Amino acid sequence: MQKIEARGPYLNFFVDRKQLTRQLLREIQEEKNNYGASTEGEGKTVVIDFSAPNIAKPFGIGHLRSTVIGNALYRIYRFQGYRVAGINHLGDWGTQFGKLIVAYKKWGEEEALEKDPIGYLYQLYVAFHQKAKTEPGLEDEARSWFKALEDGDEEALSLWRRFKDLSLEEFKRIYDYLGIHFDSYQGESFYNDRLGQTISFLQEKGLVKESQGALIVDLEAHGLPPCLLRKKDGATLYITRDLAAAI
Repeated sequence: MQKIEARGPYLNFFVDRKQLTRQLLREIQEEKNNYGASTEGEGKTVVIDFSAPNIAKPFGIGHLRSTVIGNALYRIYRFQGYRVAGINHLGDWGTQFGKLIVAYKKWGEEEALEKDPIGYLYQLYVAFHQKAKTEPGLEDEARSWFKALEDGDEEALSLWRRFKDLSLEEFKRIYDYLGIHFDSYQGESFYNDRLGQTISFLQEKGLVKESQGALIVDLEAHGLPPCLLRKKDGATLYITRDLAAAI
């Protein structure tokens, strides 16, 4: 410390910069790659959910931002002695896969899929929405195929697995290029067999109501729209899977 001064209500500390620099450089030289590490997180766990792109859609700038920030936090916490779990909660389930299945069965070409999986699947997804404007029956077909997927229909599952595997292959190429590692790639689909338990848990708490054949959590008292847990056709939603993941 160079000097200390009282100025009105403030107490000012003046650092000897040369001395501080010498001390800092000495510590860096002695500790080398361990400089800045600590054991403050010992015995504690931090879970970081980051990246989480949607299967069959391009990896966008928003995903890149989450990926690099999440990875930085992962490394910082680990350096401070925490046990860190890095989770890539993939968007690999939902009505969009019913739409993709319909689009691929109607207009899909195997060669184009092999050549550019994510780009081609995204083109099919866009084409579906364009055609659905004049062919409203496509939306019903998509809902039907997603319900089949949730019910374990083998054809639906086979196509979904194909779309997922091809997408993951591309995502992992990007992660490898960035030098980023995940401890888990368990996306939304992983929680499918836990959705019944999740809804039952909420029912036991007295939170679930039936509305027009669907199951909801009424949030009107909080000035919010209802939370739809299960549609009248039995299909679940993102929020249902998100609750299961949180639990």
